[in-house]
Amino acid sequence: MLDSMRKPVFVAALVVILLTVLVELGSMAVLHTPPAAGSPLDVAPNGKAIPALAFLDGLVLFATLIIGIALLVAERFQSKIQGIVTLVFSLLLVLGCIGVAIADFVLLMLMVGLLMAVPFGTIVYLAVWSNFDTGNARIVLSLLMTLKIIFAVCLVGAHQRFLQNKGLVLIIITSLVANLIIAFLQGLVPSPLVSITDDIAAIIVCILAIVWAVVYLIGGIVSVVKVVV
Repeated sequence: MLDSMRKPVFVAALVVILLTVLVELGSMAVLHTPPAAGSPLDVAPNGKAIPALAFLDGLVLFATLIIGIALLVAERFQSKIQGIVTLVFSLLLVLGCIGVAIADFVLLMLMVGLLMAVPFGTIVYLAVWSNFDTGNARIVLSLLMTLKIIFAVCLVGAHQRFLQNKGLVLIIITSLVANLIIAFLQGLVPSPLVSITDDIAAIIVCILAIVWAVVYLIGGIVSVVKVVV
């Protein structure tokens, strides 16, 4: 398959998925909103769900990079390092996802607790988290969906046999679905409550990323065992 691959199209796919991850990481700055004047807490609400997509799409980027490395490195050498790299990468990703998911859950409990603590807790919640920038979030989500579709088209354009790679196809579908979940949850409630549903979406995305990272981790362990044995 590597010999018959349209390499320029594959490189384009690789660049697009890298750009996707960079946009997701950069969205932390785009979605940052200064605290409201006179806010009791010096806390600025940030979109949590879109940056969390970087975990999931980071796995897509990693899988694409592994394929790209196969174009440059001899298969014998690649088989020796692929398992170790996959093992380390997926383990670090699992730990990172768990840490972020726990932090997001704690934040969710704080926001819900304040919202329900009428009247003073509610006032604090509204002062700190009610000004979530849904406009910028929609723009970023639309851009990400466009980039992911372009990536998928380029990947198939590089070689149709990528459609036979069930793992890669499924994780791309998972990424697209995660995008839709975030958009749905952010549009589900009135603007003052979007910070809560956005945080819920972030936790869901982290869970999806953990599941896939564990799959990669198991694959890495199997590969390392095969090399050692």
